Amino acid sequence: MQDARLRIGATLLLSCAAFSSVFGAVLVALWWGIIGRGERNLPGRHAAAVIFGAIILVAGFTEAFGGDGISYGFRMTVVTLIAFWAFGHGREGDLMNTAVWAFGDRIGFDLGLTAEMAVSSLRRIEKDIRDIKNALKLKGSRGPVHDLIPLGFALTIIQIHRAREQGIILATRGYRGGGTYLPTFRRSKTDNVAFFGSILIIVAVFVSFVGYL
Repeated sequence: MQDARLRIGATLLLSCAAFSSVFGAVLVALWWGIIGRGERNLPGRHAAAVIFGAIILVAGFTEAFGGDGISYGFRMTVVTLIAFWAFGHGREGDLMNTAVWAFGDRIGFDLGLTAEMAVSSLRRIEKDIRDIKNALKLKGSRGPVHDLIPLGFALTIIQIHRAREQGIILATRGYRGGGTYLPTFRRSKTDNVAFFGSILIIVAVFVSFVGYL
């Protein structure tokens, strides 16, 4: 989907549908497999191992302690696939364009700037993971499962440090909020079909929920 407004809207609808129930997750998985094919943009194996490994770990603990870990794991996996699709197919400036279009030059500019900075940091995660894994190997790695916790902790610290540096740069340049920005959008022939499909899914999930009550 080239239109950032429709892609972000579809991502929100599909994520809500997938997380709400297994039925919704199945529908979203079908959407991802049919409409989103060719646009999946899965991350590198290192990032995928960390992210899906964390989901499996949480799901396993939940199931072991009497929760519905299998359902949680499946739903979160589908939500993550949709996030990969949305993130991988996006272009620089999409979030800024959408935020300013939706909320104006004041609030929208601030939201868009924050979102673009966050996405910029996320795009560096693959390199961060490789660097951390190399450091763990030098210190004596105990295997991918044991490395998940220190790797996740190190990634969190890196992101916090990076956010602090970006904040200092903005403050040094005198940024106080808001700005002037002209949003632009492009749309492909399949954008409307894909977005309409996400609407049908969230409606189907809502109808099934009402019927269950």
